[in-house]
Amino acid sequence: MLVKPYMPDKFWSADEYLAWESEQEFKNELIDNRVWIMCGANQWHSTISVNLVMALHPLTEERDYTVLWSRMCLQVDPDSTYVYPDMSIVRGEPKMSCRLNQHSFEDPVVIFEILSEGTEKMDRGRKKELYLQLESLDAYVLVSEEQPRVEIFRRQGGAWLYQEFAGLDSTLQITAPHCEIPLSEIYRQISFDRA
Repeated sequence: MLVKPYMPDKFWSADEYLAWESEQEFKNELIDNRVWIMCGANQWHSTISVNLVMALHPLTEERDYTVLWSRMCLQVDPDSTYVYPDMSIVRGEPKMSCRLNQHSFEDPVVIFEILSEGTEKMDRGRKKELYLQLESLDAYVLVSEEQPRVEIFRRQGGAWLYQEFAGLDSTLQITAPHCEIPLSEIYRQISFDRA
């Protein structure tokens, strides 16, 4: 996936963005009052995303959590930031709102971003800073497209602890909801021998 600024010198109010976004065919993000265009995902990104949904859905459903896919907008800051995480988990039903015909939720427990060449800098940078400020968030998970590697930032007390899971024999461990996902499931049908 690729992100690029739309009208980079323009600052958008949240209302301007939400009214505009509700009429767009493709998703766009508002980060710090600047609009970023989300330009299509590649086949690896899509496959990893589907694999994650298939692995997480049964594990979360039995524990009363909901998995939300990348078409669901997350309100990070009602005045400046609305984004589309690749995947999110919420406890029970998501806390939803609708403003200017744009639906969003605001209570993720876990956020997943699948790293690509075009998004990694933002996912590791400003988005990470914003996500880790969310009171509801217990974990931020970064999933590599290029190698079997998953990184997690997990809230413990007042700090964020970092852990890495690498190799197809590893198993990602998420605390809330408590679940374990083998990396071999996340990377099913993914070839790392790309030309």
